[in-house]
Amino acid sequence: MELPKIAAGGTVICNRKEGVIGAVIKYKGKNCILTVYHLIKVGKCKLGDILRTSEFKGRIIEILWDYDLVIAEIYAPTQLFEFSKIARPEIGPAYALKGEFKNPCNIMTTGKIYHYLSFAPRSIPTPGDSGSPIIQNGKVVGILASIFYNNATGIAVSLELFK
Repeated sequence: MELPKIAAGGTVICNRKEGVIGAVIKYKGKNCILTVYHLIKVGKCKLGDILRTSEFKGRIIEILWDYDLVIAEIYAPTQLFEFSKIARPEIGPAYALKGEFKNPCNIMTTGKIYHYLSFAPRSIPTPGDSGSPIIQNGKVVGILASIFYNNATGIAVSLELFK
């Protein structure tokens, strides 16, 4: 039986609250994932808490409050990690990834902390989509953090810190 890859767009769970893996990175020499903090907080998770993804456990090792990001080390064999290629976005088409589902969007503005996105009114992400990686040209260019339902736009956290 082949174990599933730990990849951007996959599921992360802390205290039975599901989130989305925004990116898979090497951080301070450890195999880690990034997701948005506000989803982990809903599960009443905090620094040092155990979480899991696929078949493996991990631990929250850092919270970047100013970016609404959580970094968690995952205890799994390195060959199971699909490390994200991180890039700076360009204005234009991209998509939010959750599992196998690709939700098309457009990057409207870019910045060092946030990028603004637009979605088709018929495919606005739901609250459970927070943490989804924003993919452009095969690279993760941000992590979905917030949606504005009144005008079908959203905000993605920049990954400039991890390039």
